[in-house]
Order: sequence, then C-alpha cells, then structure tokens
Amino acid sequence: MARADLITGIVLILLNLYVIIESWRMPRLEHLKVHPLSVPGIVPAFIGTVLILFGIALVSRSIKRGGYRLGFTGEQFLQVLKNPGNQRLMLTAFLTIGYAGLLIGTLPYWLATGLFIFVFILLFEWKRGISLSQHKRGIITAAVIATLSSAAITFVFERLFLVSLP
Repeated sequence: MARADLITGIVLILLNLYVIIESWRMPRLEHLKVHPLSVPGIVPAFIGTVLILFGIALVSRSIKRGGYRLGFTGEQFLQVLKNPGNQRLMLTAFLTIGYAGLLIGTLPYWLATGLFIFVFILLFEWKRGISLSQHKRGIITAAVIATLSSAAITFVFERLFLVSLP
C-alpha cells in the first residue's frame, strides 16, 4: 500500500495543480458585476486545493513507510495490467482523456457530452451472451440516458452557473 499511496498521491497533486490552473483561467464575469466569491472557478479551485493537501498527506505517509522504493518487475507490471479493476480504470482514463482532449472543442459541448456518456454506458454495461432484443434495449436505454444527461448538464452550466461552454 505504501507504493500505491506514493503513486496515487503524486497523481492527485499533479492532476489538481492542473485543475487549479484551469480554474484560474475560467471567466470571472466582471462584466456582469458578479461577486468575486461566486465566479465559476471557485469550487473547482477549492476542491483541487483540498485534494492537493490529501495528495501531500499520502506522499508523506508513503515516504515514511518506504513507498519510494518502487521495485516493479516486468512480471508484476503485467499482473497489474491484467487485473480487471485496473483494466476498467485504464478504459475510464482513455475515454475521459478522449472526451476532454478530442471531443470537447471539436464538437458542440452537448453532442460531445452525449456521445461520451453513451459510449461509456455501452462499454461498461455491455454483457456477452444476451439476446439481440436485450442488446437493443440496452442501446436505447444508453441513448436516452445520454440525451437527458447531456441536456441537463448543458442547461445547468449555461443557465444556472452562467458558464459559457465550448
């Protein structure tokens, strides 16, 4: 666990430094005379700061326990990659990075979000050995959830939080 804490802590610190930087770059809405503590970047920056503190705690605890000695062999690395939980984590990371890095900015926000949710549901809920009608029902359900979620997310951010979406 000491090794896992070290890696997780470092990832938390780096990821949340990025979150804080992007929060700072969000619109401040000065033209609407919005109070500085109600700008859209406040909550992500606050959460990012708290998660950086948790990351620092994980790293320091790991160092005290000797977690800085990673000592991975090739066989151990392959075992980590074969673990179903890690495979789901890697698929989630791949889909999320694809969504944020490829779809957002290329497609309208509502469409990119709907596609992401639709594909995510299909990949994680797909079951082998079920009938064609059950597959069709699953596809329709994923499409309905993706459409409603995308519409709700877009509405909330644009109308309630006054965030201009890409």
